[in-house]
Amino acid sequence: IMLRRDQILYVESRMRKAEIHTGRESYEIYGTMNELERSLGDSFFRCHRGYLVNLAYVMEYTTDSISLTDGTVIYLSREKYNTFVKAYMRYLQGGGISYV
Repeated sequence: IMLRRDQILYVESRMRKAEIHTGRESYEIYGTMNELERSLGDSFFRCHRGYLVNLAYVMEYTTDSISLTDGTVIYLSREKYNTFVKAYMRYLQGGGISYV
């Protein structure tokens, strides 16, 4: 299966596997979050040890969660909140596309 980065809403860690969530389906692959974080690039943010979110699908965020356009709510760790806000603003200012 070939997926484009812009099809991926978020990635979730599941033991030794990663579950890639798109708007329609989910796919399980073997791989670490560190490997996926490196390969997916700057349009994805590691908001928690178990989650990578595609910044293009962020609808809103609070100090402890990120809501995506499909209604999914992802946990945002307190330690990563400030870094997330900076990364999200940098993404938008750099011409990043928001699907909101």
